[in-house]
Amino acid sequence: MIVATLFGVLFLATADIYFLVPLLPTLGREFGVSVQSLGWLFSSYALAAGLCSLCLGPLSDRFGRVIFLRLGLIFFGFIAICTYLSQGYSQLFWFRTMTGLAAGLLSTCTASFVGDFFPYERRGRVMGVVLSSYFAALILGVPLAAWVAQVWNWRGIFLASSLLALLLLVCTLLFFPGDRFSSSRSAGASWSVYLRLILQRETAAAVAVSFGVSGATLAFLTFISDYLDQNFGLRPVQISLLFLTAGVAAAVGSPIAGWISDRFTKRRVFLVANTVLVVPLLALDRLGWGIPLIGLFFVISLCISFRQTALHTLQTELVQGGERGTFLALRNACSQLGISISVLVAGNLYSQVGYRGVTVWAALLTLFSSTILYFFIEEPMEKQ
Repeated sequence: MIVATLFGVLFLATADIYFLVPLLPTLGREFGVSVQSLGWLFSSYALAAGLCSLCLGPLSDRFGRVIFLRLGLIFFGFIAICTYLSQGYSQLFWFRTMTGLAAGLLSTCTASFVGDFFPYERRGRVMGVVLSSYFAALILGVPLAAWVAQVWNWRGIFLASSLLALLLLVCTLLFFPGDRFSSSRSAGASWSVYLRLILQRETAAAVAVSFGVSGATLAFLTFISDYLDQNFGLRPVQISLLFLTAGVAAAVGSPIAGWISDRFTKRRVFLVANTVLVVPLLALDRLGWGIPLIGLFFVISLCISFRQTALHTLQTELVQGGERGTFLALRNACSQLGISISVLVAGNLYSQVGYRGVTVWAALLTLFSSTILYFFIEEPMEKQ
């Protein structure tokens, strides 16, 4: 039940941002704003998530993950209700920014909890199951958002989010053991640890890798719905089929990736999956709508699931348990910063040179991440 609840928490935090991907054309028409302007919804969300992670990561090391998971779920549910009642682009923008605060806290505490609770030798398998929620969000979140927007109203999806947050809050009260299990809690919260982590070779490289992989992923995902709408005249429900197919592949691939990374090391699995990903990214805008494009997106999602599972598991072991929350908060902050900057860059490229510029930008960030990890990060198990 602990693993299932962690799966649900990460699903909630991830699906929340994916909800808007197939809705960008609809929101643009309703509010009379450009797709480039709507990209700010993702950038502000990511910046808020990163800021919240930085502020509260050290506190989670001191007071434990569970209390902050519960507070994050309460705040998330409240802001989701506010978003449901929002009127106009300005209100939507600020409510999405505040939701980012809760999502950043939930993501940091979920990964830290897995690192605290499960030994590294089998942590990959557990992390694979928990991270499959990312891709379950594609399977359920994107098609659900598209369906609700088409037959009812896009705001309804946020009412459902608030109810799910309440259910997960109840699960943490019923099934979580508190933080009594953790022998690695820090005696105090120190934000000065951030400076030391940035100056250390491996931890600095790890946050740089997170910057690159997150920025690359959201760059090509954010604008693909508008690209498909403008070039092929697809409706949101049709676009969601692409995410549905890809989500199935990734949800299945993520647990398998966890098992393989436990067997063949997390570092090797990440390097192979992340480097191979460059090829389908560069081919993404070369195909027309149909089976070939869906198949290519299937491969992209499979690679992403393998690299994410391996990378997240590896990063939980780069620091001692008493600093895990602080480090993962720093990692999440850099990840969100990567999303924010990358989406802004991709938005300008999309408006000036089209979706081809976005895919090239995503491929370059992906190669950057593989290079950094190859030269600066070792496999923790091989150092023991």
